[in-house]
Amino acid sequence: MGGSGRSQRELDAALRARGLETMMLVDDCCGHQVTRFLHEQLWDASVRFRGTPILESSTRWLRSIPGRRTRSVPTDRGEVQVTHAPENAFPDLAVTFEPDVVVASSIARPTWRAIRETCSVLGLPTVLYLREETALRHLEPDNGTHDLVLGNSQTLVEGARRHGVEAHLVPSVVDLSSARCETSRHTVMLVNPKESHGVGRIADLALNFPTVPFVLQESWELSAKEHAFINSLLLDHPNVSFRPRVATPAEMFRDVGLLLAPHRIDNRPRTVLEAQLNGIPVVATAQPGLVEAVGAGGICIPDDADAAAWRDAVSSIWSNPSRYAELERAARAHAARPEVDSGHVVGTFIDLIGELDRKVVL
Repeated sequence: MGGSGRSQRELDAALRARGLETMMLVDDCCGHQVTRFLHEQLWDASVRFRGTPILESSTRWLRSIPGRRTRSVPTDRGEVQVTHAPENAFPDLAVTFEPDVVVASSIARPTWRAIRETCSVLGLPTVLYLREETALRHLEPDNGTHDLVLGNSQTLVEGARRHGVEAHLVPSVVDLSSARCETSRHTVMLVNPKESHGVGRIADLALNFPTVPFVLQESWELSAKEHAFINSLLLDHPNVSFRPRVATPAEMFRDVGLLLAPHRIDNRPRTVLEAQLNGIPVVATAQPGLVEAVGAGGICIPDDADAAAWRDAVSSIWSNPSRYAELERAARAHAARPEVDSGHVVGTFIDLIGELDRKVVL
């Protein structure tokens, strides 16, 4: 789901376009709720019973049953293999597919630990691709070492360094070919209207800019509770609307004049780059990854700033044509920097992985 999933699929497609043979193994986080719960309990039991031979071996065996079989799911960039327990499907796929290297990103620590145990037995190098701040926990001492660590932002590279690990900067692949559009620039958009992405800021902004249309754009799947909150916003603020997921970023940005990213988490969303490609300024939280992503093409506001600071930032752009034009130029320039060019990113990825003769598992 969302930008991270799209970037991983675009990297996969780009590697295949350069002649590499790849397989994507993913957990789509959908369904199998009872099985997932039981699997989690078995993980806990296997840790508690460590050192007790009969109980430990029994729980390990039971834990290996769910998700062994995968199903092929078509995506906008080719097929992926889907399972609700990637660590259980991986051993058979590793034998049949015979990868030369295994790359993990956006993965749970127990899952990655189990996959790496299999890789160790098969003599396969492992690469950790950091995309979220929480992924730095993979680098804690009790999680072992990796053959290579990559980070999609300088913030994550520096975070790895604080853990005593050298990481290399490889920004997420963002294929901008489907993002370019002519926008009417009359709406303000927030992508992924979740609490973690700052949807709580919308009520105050919508109230104080009653003539400005605010759009909540779906990205990740929303829970019933999140939908209920959004519905309350729509009822209380007639200038707020909700849009379901669309096929291309160009559709998403067709009328956007300002992108809001009041995130409460440190990330580097691809939507910032896609917006700036079209000269759309960004107002974001001053989280390190967002500061890096926004650059001069917008305004970053301290995480602890009050609602008035957000109102002032939006007003300073929306109500000031000369300031808007300045940020529009800066946004386009920032989106054109070589560092984020998808061809450059893919080339850097391949160079860092090393000599890849045949196959990669993402």
